[in-house]
Amino acid sequence: MLDTDTIPADRRADALRAAMTSTVVPSQVDIEAQGEVRARIHGWQLGTSARLAHVASSGHRVVRRPRHLRGGGEEKVSLAIQLTGRGSLIHRDLPPARTGDLQLVDLTSPFEFTAWPASATQVVYIDVAQLGLPVDVIRTAAPRLRNSPLHELTRAHLGHLRQVADAVETGPSAAMLGVATVELVRALIASAAESRHQRQTAAESLTARITAYMHLHLGEVDLDPARIAAEHNISVRYLHLLFAERNLSVRRWLMRERLEGARRTLTTAVDRRTSIAGVARQWGFADPGHFAKRFRAAYGMSPREWQQLAAATDGRR
Repeated sequence: MLDTDTIPADRRADALRAAMTSTVVPSQVDIEAQGEVRARIHGWQLGTSARLAHVASSGHRVVRRPRHLRGGGEEKVSLAIQLTGRGSLIHRDLPPARTGDLQLVDLTSPFEFTAWPASATQVVYIDVAQLGLPVDVIRTAAPRLRNSPLHELTRAHLGHLRQVADAVETGPSAAMLGVATVELVRALIASAAESRHQRQTAAESLTARITAYMHLHLGEVDLDPARIAAEHNISVRYLHLLFAERNLSVRRWLMRERLEGARRTLTTAVDRRTSIAGVARQWGFADPGHFAKRFRAAYGMSPREWQQLAAATDGRR
C-alpha cells in the first residue's frame, strides 16, 4: 500500500496520511517523525471477513475524535500487536500496553494511538457484524484479554498472520484464513468478557446439579466419576477440579454420603431386619466386607455393633 522510499521526501508526510486514512476508519493522522519521514504499509484482504495491515513507520499518531463518529458507516473493531518499538494507546479504560501485548479497540468510540519512531504494528480489522457479539461485550473484554485462556494462542496467530497471508493471498485459502481469524478473535473476546463472578456462579450451579444427581443415584454400584462426568457433559478432570475448589474429592464425597446413608438405615427400627449385606447393596457397596471395613473406619464400630447399639437405645426409651 505504501513505501515512502519510492516517494520524494517532500511528499512523504501527505502520502503517509492518505495511506493511514484509507487503512483505518475515519480519523485524524498526524506525523510524529523527527527528521525524515519513512513508512511501509502492507495490507491484505482476507476474504470478506477480515482485513490485515502491517504498519512500520518513523512515527505517527492516529486520533479518532467524536466528530469522526458522526458519519456512521460500518462498526468495526481492531486487534493489534506491537511487534517492535513502542506504541501508546489511549482508549476507554485500557491499561498501558507493552510490546507484544494484544490491544482490542472498539472503533465505534474515540481513541488515540501514537507510534513512536522505529515501531511496527500488525492489526486485523473485523466488522462487528462478523463477530456476532454485542458492542458492550467487546468493550468489557478489551481490558481483560490477558485473562482469557486463548490470549497466547491469539497473540501467536496474529503475530504470524502476515507471513501466512502472503502465502495464500491470491487463492481461496485467504477467505478461509479470514474466517478462522474471526472465529479465534470471537472466542478470545467472549472468554475475556466472562467475569469471575459469572464463572463462579456457573460453576456453583453445575456443582449443585451434580451433587443432586449423585444423591439420587447413591445406591447404584456403577456411580463413579466417569459416569457422573459423562451425564453432565464435562470431563472427569473438570469434575475433580469442581470438587477440589471446595476442598472435596468426588470419591470421598461418595463414600461419606453412602456410609451416612447406611448408618441411618441401620439406625431405623423398621430396617433392622435387613441384613448387613442388604444394607451395603442398598447404598452402593458391592462387597459387604469392604463396606464393613469402611464403616468401622468412619464410626469406630462394625455395622452389626452399630445396629445393636441402636436397638438397645430404643429399648431403653
